[in-house]
Amino acid sequence: MNCEEIKIIIPSYIKHTATDQDISKVEEHLCICDSCRQHLAQLMNKPSAIPMPQKETLPEIPMKKDTNILEYVMLGIGVVVLLFVVFLLIKG
Repeated sequence: MNCEEIKIIIPSYIKHTATDQDISKVEEHLCICDSCRQHLAQLMNKPSAIPMPQKETLPEIPMKKDTNILEYVMLGIGVVVLLFVVFLLIKG
């Protein structure tokens, strides 16, 4: 690989998101290329210089309104009725 290709992979190499194959290529190249080692050192010293991948924008999911007291009362009544039915079946 040439220096330009390695410099593209280095940010993911730093963030530990590169593939095993890319890691091997970067490490092999760094052994022989002083320029890329310096580029890596610059990025390591300035994390803000590491380009961040673009995030996908997800569709916005409408939020459910807050649960009101009536829903809690209905749930409580349902639980009581269910317990009563279970009690009648066991008592049977």
